[in-house]
Parts: sequence; structure tokens; C-alpha cells
Amino acid sequence: MGTSWRRTLVRLLIGTAATVAFLVLFLREVDLSQAWKTMSSLPAWTLLASLGLIAANVFFMTLRWKYLLAGAGFPVDRRKLFSTIAVGRGANNILPARGGDLLRIESLRERQVPIFVSAGTLFAERLLDGVVLSVWIVLGALLIGEGGPVLLTGVALSAATAFGVFLVRFAARHPERAERFIWRLTRFLPARWHTRVTRAAAYFVDGLGAFKGRRRVFLIFATSVSMWLADVAMYYVVGRAYHIQIGIGGFFLLEGIGNLALAVPATAAGIGTFDYLTLIAAKGIDVPSDKATAYVLTMHALTVIPITLLGAALLRPAFPRLFRRHATVEDPA
Repeated sequence: MGTSWRRTLVRLLIGTAATVAFLVLFLREVDLSQAWKTMSSLPAWTLLASLGLIAANVFFMTLRWKYLLAGAGFPVDRRKLFSTIAVGRGANNILPARGGDLLRIESLRERQVPIFVSAGTLFAERLLDGVVLSVWIVLGALLIGEGGPVLLTGVALSAATAFGVFLVRFAARHPERAERFIWRLTRFLPARWHTRVTRAAAYFVDGLGAFKGRRRVFLIFATSVSMWLADVAMYYVVGRAYHIQIGIGGFFLLEGIGNLALAVPATAAGIGTFDYLTLIAAKGIDVPSDKATAYVLTMHALTVIPITLLGAALLRPAFPRLFRRHATVEDPA
């Protein structure tokens, strides 16, 4: 218990330090009063269009998770998955270390989905996101003629995630080899823990089952691309509203960098990391400083606030048993 508490404290301290450091760097670069004046001129239609694109993003993410779970042998209805995703993503904006993912896993336990099967599907999501977002960085850099570190970083991330997909597909198609590898890797553990870890790894590999067949691989990649294209469209709509002239490639680039920054598990809602890294990227492709600041703050708000409110509204359908149990305690009659 003491060791677990210390580890949690260390993670919180690291997350807090990262948030503060990047936030300080961001605030040193910007004029918030000028940014607010620019943001106040944003037309209402832009916000409405952005909300529609956020809904499309969550819809495609729901379809992808449905395909991943079906590939693992656990069909779950879309309505349940939609509410669970909304709650999980909303919680990730409040809790550090992607705490919302734990809520998604717990929600699916009500549908008898084993913990490590759910964990395997969430790992597949992160990998698929990495593939698409790194490709966006490469595509954006090429479209606007941006070379150097940005392009090289995109290429390196694309290669790493592509290799990850190869390993995951191999494990999904040859689960007995993956389990045998884990068995050998953990043989130094005490017998009880050795068995538990191997069983957990087997469930985790089951969660990667959608990578077995070509049709499901196509579906999970198609929904991943559709999901992030909706996000690129939102970046484009807001950029055009601010009269930012960087070409479509620039929006691919900013969306890829921004969402990879949001994926940093140490910080809640990407505070600091998203703002600073996206701002530097925007300035690097010649977005004026005042517009860049307003744009980054607007995109961060749109990325965080709507899905957090939606998650709060859908908490009951995501955890029906919890609320039924609470109602029973309150009214035993």
C-alpha cells in the first residue's frame, strides 16, 4: 500500500511539474488580453460547426471501439460505447495519467468484458491514433514545404507506430506465440504472479483480436482516419474564422501536433503541453502571434470543454448499475 501511494504521489508530482513548466513557457510567449479581444470576435456559426464536428469525432471513435471489441469477441451496443467514451474522455480532461481510461474499463465490466481485454482495445486505440496523427504531421509538413525537425519527427513517429502495428497484428494472429513469449519473459516471478501475469497478457492479446482479419483492420483504420479528419475540419473552420492563411497542410500539421501533445499522460487536459507546443508550431509556420494565441486557446477550449460537459451528462448511461445501486441504498423500500 505504501509503495502504491508513493508511486501515485510521484506521478502526480511529475504531472504537476510538467503542467507548470509548459504553462510558464506558454505564458511567456503570449499577450492574453490581445488574445481575448481576438477570440471575442469569433462568429457563432464557427462554434456550432465545431460542435457538430466534435460529435462526428466521438461517433467515429465509438464505431472504432465497437469494431475493436467485436474483434475480441465482445459485441457491445453503440449507445453504451458512446456514453462510455464521452465519460472517459471528459474524465481524462480532469484526471492526470489518463484516469478516464480506467473509467472506460470499469464501465465495460458491467457488460462482462474482462479488464485486460478492454485494456488491449484501449492500447490499440492509442496505437491507431499515433499512426494517423504522425501521418498528419508528415502530410502537413510536405504540403506546406516544411522540412527539418518537424518532418523528421513525423517520419520517426510514423515508422515507430507502423512497427507497432506490425507487432500487434503478429500477436493477434499468433496469440499462442505471444503468450509463450510473455511466459518466458516473466518466468523469474513467483509462481502465483507468473500465472496471473500470463493470464492477463492472454486477455490483453485477445483485446487486439480486431487486427486478425483484413476487413476489421480496414474498418478500424477507416474509422480512425474519419475520426481525425473531423478534427482537422474543426481546426480548418476555426482557422478560417480567424483569417489564418496557412493552407490545408498547416491545419493537418497543427492538429497532429496538438493531439499528440494532448496524449501526454502526465498532464490533465493537456494544460501547458497542448498550448505551448501548438503555439510554437503555429508560429513556426508563420501564423501571426496574436492570431496564433487566440487560435490555440480556442482549439484547446473546444477540445476540452464540450466533451467534458457531454461526459458529465452521460455519466448515468455509462454506469447504470452504479446509479441503480445508489438509488437502492437511498430507498431500501
